[in-house]
Formats: sequence, C-alpha cells, structure tokens
Amino acid sequence: MGIKMSIKKLGLLFGLVGVFSGVFARDDNSSKKDNKDKKMQDCSSLCFAGPELEEDNSFNVMGAAIYGVANAQATEIALYTTSRNNSSYPEGGQGINPYENPAWGFKVGLGYRMSHDDWQLQGRYTWFKSVYSGTYDTAYGGGYFPSFYANAAIDTTSPSLFGSASFFNNVQYGTYTLLQALNVYLFRPTLFTALLEISPYFGIDYINTTRRLVVSFTNDVATTPIYSSTNGGFFRTYDKNLCWGVGPMAGVSSNWYLGYDAGIYADGYFAVTYGNARSFSQTFAYRPTVAQPNTALNSQISNSLYQYAPHMNLQLGFNWSHTFDNERASVSFKAGYESQYFFQVNKTLANSVFFFATNGAGIGLQNLVLQLQVDF
Repeated sequence: MGIKMSIKKLGLLFGLVGVFSGVFARDDNSSKKDNKDKKMQDCSSLCFAGPELEEDNSFNVMGAAIYGVANAQATEIALYTTSRNNSSYPEGGQGINPYENPAWGFKVGLGYRMSHDDWQLQGRYTWFKSVYSGTYDTAYGGGYFPSFYANAAIDTTSPSLFGSASFFNNVQYGTYTLLQALNVYLFRPTLFTALLEISPYFGIDYINTTRRLVVSFTNDVATTPIYSSTNGGFFRTYDKNLCWGVGPMAGVSSNWYLGYDAGIYADGYFAVTYGNARSFSQTFAYRPTVAQPNTALNSQISNSLYQYAPHMNLQLGFNWSHTFDNERASVSFKAGYESQYFFQVNKTLANSVFFFATNGAGIGLQNLVLQLQVDF
C-alpha cells in the first residue's frame, strides 16, 4: 500500500514538473521573441534611414540641374587708374576682375545597394560650363594698364604706348570655364535616431578643369593713334589653363527628417587629387599707324607640371522622399545650395622676361541644385 502511494506521489511530481516546464518553455520562447524584437529595435541605430524596400538589392538613379556662377583666381585683366601724375606706371588705381555669367550645368548618378548591411556603391558626375564676354569703357581722364599676365616688353617699336603719355581707353574680354568631377564611392548609411541619418563615405575623386581668358586693349580717340580700334589695332592676351587629377576622397552625408516625408539634408566631401596642370599664354599686338608700316608682335609660352590639387564640395538644403508601389520603390527630391572649390587648377603664366606660374590659383563654384532620385 505504501509502495502504491509513493508511485502516485512520484507521478504527480513528474506531472507538475512537466506543467512548469511547459510554462517556462513558453516563457522562454516569448523571451526569445522579445529579445529578437529588441534586437531589431537596437538595429535601428545602424540601419538605413531611407525608404526600406522589399528587395534585398536595389538600384537608384539620380539626375540634377545646377545653376550657378564660377569665380577664378589669377584672372586680373587690368588696372584702372585716373592718376596722370606718372603715366609710365600706375601710381594708384583699382584692379579689374572679369565678371562671370551664371550658367546651367547638371549632375547624374547611379547607385547599387547590396543586401549585406545596406552597403551602397555610388557613382556621381558633375558638369558645369560658363561662357561670357564683356566690355569696360573708360571715363574721361582715366585709362587701363594691362596686368602682369600681359607681356608689355614686346612693344619695342617707337612710338610706344607703354611709357608714353597715354593709357588704353577700352578693354574687351571673354571667359570660358568648364568644370567636371566624377566620384565613385562606397558608404553604409547609419541612423543615430529615428529621424537623423549620418553616413560617412570613402572613394575616388576625378577632376578635369578648363579655363580660357582673352583680353583685348584698344584706343578710340584721335589723340591716341597707337592700337587704334578705328584702324583695327589691338593689344591682346590669351591664357588657357587645363588641369586633371585623381585621388582619394572622404565625405559625410546626413538627413534630418522633420515629418511628412520632408527634412533637411547636408553633404560634404574633401579630396586630394594628383595630376597634371598645363598652361599656355600668348601676347599679340597689332598696331597699324600712319607714320610707319604695320607692325605685328607676338610672344607665347607654355608650361606643364604635376601637382596635388585638392577639391572640396559642400551642400545644404531641403529634401522630400516618399515610398510607393507597396514598398518596392521610392522617389526623392532635393533643393539646396552647393559650394565647391578646385584648388591649384588655374596656373596662369606671367608672360614676361621673368617667367613664372601663379601659385594658389583655383576656381570656385556656387550654385543652386535641384535633384530628383528614384530608388527601385
């Protein structure tokens, strides 16, 4: 009888153990599920902040219109002075830089998002060209001296304008600026909060720049017959600078989402490229006069060197993005301000007996960016 009671108690004990085991098993499974959900929540600090598409791999295509103005160093064309105390050289005056005309350009890009931790490979190309021509006419009692980029030593005939009692009355100029940049980079978007994304990226930057400047000096009064525009005379300078470079780049892009699919974005990168800078300079003078036969004078020099040419780009503006087609695609629009600078690319030559190339001469660009991107 005692043995039977012991067996019943033992069976009851095992039954209770089984019940509690099932309860704890369910609690353990629930705990695992909670841990998984918590892990997904923790992942939000390292996951892509943009639209989450269903596909593991996706592409994006970007196109943008840019409208801005370029400014270049080492482009002084003349010195305007009203002092006639000494007309052999200017005693005081104002330096003249050519006006740059705003122009249109574009950006295009292609990207691929991989399934591994949202790594993305991006390519981005920027193209901008500006062409402009202008005129400076002098007021009575004033005149223009050419800058030191003009070779005044070629005018050795008599009478000579340089060193005489006259200045140039008029200046006509034309500019041509072409800026190109290609970026290929890899980045992994990182989300610090539910609304803020900060994403560093690294890659390769390629730049290619061209700058041309033509300046013509003429006279149009009877008392200054040398280089008279009436007779077709002129004193002209022509400068052309080309540069290309390739090197590593590093940058950071960020998006701050404010709500209703809208937010503020910022993007900036810095690159150090290494490549070739080529420069060509020519001074040509044609001075038909009555007193002597027509005289044509010419001087031209060129230079080529390899150098480091840093490149910097900054953007700031507003963005709007929206996911559609059952989370399989998205579209985003950006409107912002962009500022970039190409260092050491405009190596204008001093076309004189003491030849040298200008250091620290770059080209800057400021523009409005209107960008549309589609992810699919």
